[in-house]
Amino acid sequence: MKILFFLTLGLTLSGGDFKERMQSVELPSVFVRFNDTKATSCPKNYKDLTDKGSGFVFSDIDNPVKDVSSSLWSNLSIISDDLDRESLLKAIKTNIEYWQSKPQSFSIKLAGDTYTASEMLEANNDLYSIFSSTMSYTDILNVLKSRFKIYRAVSDDTKDVTITGYYESEISVKKEKDDVYKYPLHFRPPDLVKTNNPDFDYGRYDEDGNLVKYYSTEEIRNGAIDKYKLEIAYSNHPSHILLAQIQGSSILRFPDQSYERIGFDGANGWPYVSIQKILMDCGEVPSMNFKDFIKYLSSQPQDREERLVNLNPRYIFFNIRDKDLGAIGAISKELTPKRSVAIDPAYIPYGLVAYISSTKPVSDENGEKIISFEKFSRFITTQDTGSAIRGAGRIDIFWGNGKKAELEASSMKASASFYLITPKK
Repeated sequence: MKILFFLTLGLTLSGGDFKERMQSVELPSVFVRFNDTKATSCPKNYKDLTDKGSGFVFSDIDNPVKDVSSSLWSNLSIISDDLDRESLLKAIKTNIEYWQSKPQSFSIKLAGDTYTASEMLEANNDLYSIFSSTMSYTDILNVLKSRFKIYRAVSDDTKDVTITGYYESEISVKKEKDDVYKYPLHFRPPDLVKTNNPDFDYGRYDEDGNLVKYYSTEEIRNGAIDKYKLEIAYSNHPSHILLAQIQGSSILRFPDQSYERIGFDGANGWPYVSIQKILMDCGEVPSMNFKDFIKYLSSQPQDREERLVNLNPRYIFFNIRDKDLGAIGAISKELTPKRSVAIDPAYIPYGLVAYISSTKPVSDENGEKIISFEKFSRFITTQDTGSAIRGAGRIDIFWGNGKKAELEASSMKASASFYLITPKK
């Protein structure tokens, strides 16, 4: 059953202008709209929503207006890097391959400035040569000042961005469905289409030929696409599938310890909703890292776990990836752990080298617990995106895979200074 609601929807427009307008929005039968960056009051029908699987909640979801503006090198008087140069060169090489694949007519814009694909290719080649040298970071900074321009992502109330982490998850699956492993991961449906609609990124044509959002998580769980036989494998927990979908890729581990790698291959067009933030707002769970939150979801009675997972209407489809490659980013290239980051391409282009300063979690060698939080700075590359990464004020660092990457990425949330590097004209 679907119901038509009227709600106030904040829009982020080009140039950083913000306005509100009244818009009719069709909601699935379990749907919460929610601001991942601001606490909201607990919905009055919370118990109905989570324990009975029915009800509707709405609150603003839009981040404060974010933008990118030109900056001065004097704001960046010293640089350092907590990682080895080899990983940076690998990440920049991926940028080079990305720009080589673009036609010469392709261009990007930052704060009103335009850069062609050939200019960005030349810039990344230049940066590769600079970081291949034996120069100190003091000398590198002087070279960068003479050849490059920087931009800084800013918001209404701060010059910092919010930085989080993600990783390549691993979940236990079986090829055949049984009474326990009964929650499928799906290939991309044949009727799914990528749209240019500003309100939804993927959809389908209904029986009247109208382009509409694809089926919601709940509708898919209830069999909306079963006729297509798209099952890749089956998990024993819907929350584990949610984990793979939020991370955008996963290693599927079978009982005989063989594995497959899967990666993003489309979504259903619905906006991402943070289940964790809903439960925090309602006092059900304290602040915790995402790894522990997935454990919490999977500890719930099965029917309640299903209802909680259904609160996020966004659903991700997958394809099988080369086992010998790591996670693949939005630019269709392999990501470099701790160097590749996800951004919102509506504000920040792919294929840039950037510089960040922030605070990171550090775990013990076995990835069992966080032992400290340390300040760090490093060069990064913009090579991926994600459903929850919206606005110029959000970036997500790819951490790699394994227990240590899982714990540190799940525990990463901090403010950061974020500078984008482009060639001088």
